[in-house]
Amino acid sequence: MLPGPASSEPPANIQGAVEDRNGTILDVPPAPHLADAQSTAAYRDQRALDAPVVARSRAGFKSMGFWHRDFSTTITVESIEVTGSTVSVHFKELTEEHQAPAVNGPSNVPSGCLLPQTATFRASADGWLLDSIAPSARGGGLAVSVVE
Repeated sequence: MLPGPASSEPPANIQGAVEDRNGTILDVPPAPHLADAQSTAAYRDQRALDAPVVARSRAGFKSMGFWHRDFSTTITVESIEVTGSTVSVHFKELTEEHQAPAVNGPSNVPSGCLLPQTATFRASADGWLLDSIAPSARGGGLAVSVVE
């Protein structure tokens, strides 16, 4: 458990938040894992701004005859830094996506992405609230659901 508010542990919130983000690549996203009460308004506002960008990417992918069937995500926490009422969690996301082309049908061979990221949490009376998740490295190899 991290110092400060004790009602939630950031790494669990990271897994849910990343799965929620990755779920936006599917035609029918799964139910959210991260409740609004576990994040700041700034985080929710950014996700709302990212949603149409991801939707356009998904539509472009489908227009080329492909779609995402499912995905799996593994989060590995590398370090945690506490500075006053802020916690930065440095982690790696490994996401594998199964795709299906219109021509050949579903594939059992996943495409993957290994992405170093930083999640920032802010202390509140209710626990640690997720404030942001951003790639630690810029450039190629980003998952479709990551908006830079």
